Amino acid sequence: MIKFHTNRELSQAFSINLARWKRWSREFLPPDPLGGLQSGYARQYNLDEAFTVFLGGHLVGVLKFTIPESRQVLHDLHQWLVDHDFYFYFSETASPEKRSFHQVQSYRIAIISTDISNDNRAGLAYRVKTTFTVESINFKGLKMSQERFIEFPVGLRDHGSAQLNTQSYRILNISALRNTFLGFLQTSPPINP
Repeated sequence: MIKFHTNRELSQAFSINLARWKRWSREFLPPDPLGGLQSGYARQYNLDEAFTVFLGGHLVGVLKFTIPESRQVLHDLHQWLVDHDFYFYFSETASPEKRSFHQVQSYRIAIISTDISNDNRAGLAYRVKTTFTVESINFKGLKMSQERFIEFPVGLRDHGSAQLNTQSYRILNISALRNTFLGFLQTSPPINP
């Protein structure tokens, strides 16, 4: 059975202003099929929709992307997020050959602004860092961490050769963000109507 959440429940669970949550919802989700602003029906969210709004809000509020850039990031990364089980219901449609079966500790996505088009518009490139192990080691008397990871581009284009704009190189720790999302939902007190 699919559980649905209201705007008020989600804004209180995540400690986000209700008006801000509703704005993000309008920006990052398609129109509510059951109604509009004057229909009398309050929008209800399944976990995938709530996570999309939460992720879009993080891109805007924390990583300081614009709304159009955040929409583009959500669009570009959607299939990758589905294939790697970051969504709850969409992931049932993931192609089995793309699913990750390895023991992965975390995923981090570098979102890089590049100047790739002929008309000098900025484009976005994505590189995923998949961490498998992090071990503490002693190297010549110094305590260090040794990390085993792989890094690869996401999407059809690899902008590895593009000139990177280091001022707009932002890291989305998607594993930690999803854990935060689930933690807020599990620890939030019941909402009184």
